[in-house]
Amino acid sequence: MFFRHPDKLGSPPLLNKRLNRNILVTAASLFVTAIFLWNRHRLKQTSVPELPRNQSWLEPDEVNKTYDFPTTSDFQPVSLRLDNKTAQELCATFPRHKLSRIQPVLKIGYSENRDKVESQLDSVSACFSKDDLIIISDSEETLRGHTVIDVLAYLPDTYRKGPDTSKFQQYLLQKELKENGTLALDKEAAKKIDGWALDKYKFLPGIERAWALKPNREFYVFYESDTYIFWDNMFRLLDTLDPDTALYMGSPSPGRIDGRRLQGTLFANGGPGYVLSRGAMKKLLHRRVGVNGRYIDAPFSERFRHLAHDDECCGDSILGFAAWELGIVLQGFYPLFTPYVLTSLPFDEKHWCQPLVTMHKVATKDMVKLWEWEFEHRKHGQPLMYSDLWQFYRPGQVSIRENWNNEAHGSFEPPAQRRVDSPQKCQQQCHEDLECMQWVWKGRDRNTCHLMHTIHHGESKEAHEEDGKWIDYRSGWETERIDQWRSSRLCDAADWVGPSLKRIF
Repeated sequence: MFFRHPDKLGSPPLLNKRLNRNILVTAASLFVTAIFLWNRHRLKQTSVPELPRNQSWLEPDEVNKTYDFPTTSDFQPVSLRLDNKTAQELCATFPRHKLSRIQPVLKIGYSENRDKVESQLDSVSACFSKDDLIIISDSEETLRGHTVIDVLAYLPDTYRKGPDTSKFQQYLLQKELKENGTLALDKEAAKKIDGWALDKYKFLPGIERAWALKPNREFYVFYESDTYIFWDNMFRLLDTLDPDTALYMGSPSPGRIDGRRLQGTLFANGGPGYVLSRGAMKKLLHRRVGVNGRYIDAPFSERFRHLAHDDECCGDSILGFAAWELGIVLQGFYPLFTPYVLTSLPFDEKHWCQPLVTMHKVATKDMVKLWEWEFEHRKHGQPLMYSDLWQFYRPGQVSIRENWNNEAHGSFEPPAQRRVDSPQKCQQQCHEDLECMQWVWKGRDRNTCHLMHTIHHGESKEAHEEDGKWIDYRSGWETERIDQWRSSRLCDAADWVGPSLKRIF
């Protein structure tokens, strides 16, 4: 009989399988544990900002602080009766010397509604000569003697050929159709151009072009065709600010999340317009230089080209984040720069004595009317305030309007237990609420009551179908209450607000 040496005896097959399985399980457990620990370490690292956090301008306890500094109008005469005066006669009162310090920059689009552009040139921009006003667009043309600058023509090929800038092809198509005459003759071809898609590309080169054409202005005021600017108030505001501080001012809107600083950001909504000081313009356009004189940084538009990708909707957001990256934090000047349209301006305790500098989406039919109204209502020692703007529509002087919707931000419905099932009961609910200023009943298939503690004008609204239900509108105001409220609130001085990113917008 042959015996195997003990050292050379083989293990049973079942034992080998168990051993191998244990080894694999142990190795897998160690691998999973290592991944878990690495991920936890990485998360701990990412919870710490990669870069120092940007500081806002004001602390929270200064959010509602107001300033009563004296200002005067540079219009001469300050106000005058219209008496069928021409635009030229009205513009003779405009303080043209201000334009040596303050540069207006109007942004339009070639495919934009021409009535909007014309109403802008007939009102807010009416007093500017071709040398005063910079007009930027996505196509070169001449408007009333003004040279319109195609700012997209100055962008490099990284915009034209980038894999993430496919919407820029709309510009190349528009350019081709314009050059071969199709754009002017074929309305269907013109409809193929998505002007909104091109709008976001104008903001960064617009900054560069404004500085190149009019360098070293103290302030640059950027606005759009449906922006209304009270120039007298704008001049008063800018006279109180240092142009060599890097100031970026406007109506705040939520922007990108800064993952490296772990902060949310805000940008100035382009619709109400925004202002950049000389200090801010220099900081945006500054390029570091190497020892041999060569620029280290790319030009502004190229440096932040990565922000202008197809998934980014808006150029004002791009500009806001570029400014943020360079350490220029938005100064939120709501409600001086307001996103509210003229028909829904809020007249209440907070706004009543505050000046108004810009508005957005003013209807074409109202641009010239408001501009002419402004000439009659300016005051030497006070800016135009919300209380003055009440005079334009005078909401609350009529108790009820049919086919009218005066609902605005801050409206609320009465509690369900009140069982408000008619416009008469809706009106009664407002009357019984001593803070209620106005109401609107949405009838027919909707039958809901909406109350408001603020005064708004509203707009005409015919019955219409929405989600398969018909809705009509009846609006009302507590006229006596509004008259008493107004007469008890005289504005002896303007409440100029300071910059804040905390005020509601």
